[in-house]
Amino acid sequence: MNRNADIQAELLSAIEKYVQFAATVKPFTSPSATAQYMLLVRSCNAFSAAMSLCLSGFFVESYNSARVGLEAGWLSLVLRRNAEMSFEWLTLVPSDTSMEDAEKRYMNTFGSPAWIRREVSPKGKDQRDNLYQVLSTKSHANVAATFFVCPSASDPNDLCLYGPGPLESEEHRQKHLRGIFYSLSSLLHDIQEQCAVDLGVTWRHDEMGLFNIAGVGYHDKDTGVKVVPKKVNAVYQAMVLLKLAKQQQEVKP
Repeated sequence: MNRNADIQAELLSAIEKYVQFAATVKPFTSPSATAQYMLLVRSCNAFSAAMSLCLSGFFVESYNSARVGLEAGWLSLVLRRNAEMSFEWLTLVPSDTSMEDAEKRYMNTFGSPAWIRREVSPKGKDQRDNLYQVLSTKSHANVAATFFVCPSASDPNDLCLYGPGPLESEEHRQKHLRGIFYSLSSLLHDIQEQCAVDLGVTWRHDEMGLFNIAGVGYHDKDTGVKVVPKKVNAVYQAMVLLKLAKQQQEVKP
């Protein structure tokens, strides 16, 4: 198989193992099991959608699905440990406060991606934060989600705009499949550690994993490349500014 087929097969295998794990949770046996099942299925479907979008050439859109898959999967781990929280997430039934206070508490907990990432586990929180931020930057209405770097002989950092419809590029397809696989592997690693299951995943933080998603990074003597999640959009904005300045110079008489 070629390299694209290899990563495609790896990602598909990981998704299948994730689906099999989700099927072991039996809904309606308890509030906790019901909440877990709902979130795990949401997460599995989001990663399946991410792969499908990527294979169809909708690369940026695939990262938004991967982000949703992470958020739902992480919350399933949080609720797994707390039956009371599971019931509250399912029903929003206030215990000793008004409905308004309950809704506010909901937004500060289950509705807060930052809270979810923190509650999963103190271990690996920085990696979860970095991964989620890069995916969010590439998912929202940012410059980083509308341009991609297309190396050329004249300019190794030339920018191209995504157009309407799919982008047919095997190079980009491979890179984005690897980004999705990196995201899913990080989640499955957390599940393995907390649920005492073997999903066949060996995962560690990898700057290239973030780089495949971000598309930009800085040279680093130790890792080869360094991604600073908070600066990803700013890097694209700087490259757009340079491109516009270059164009203005070219049109001057």
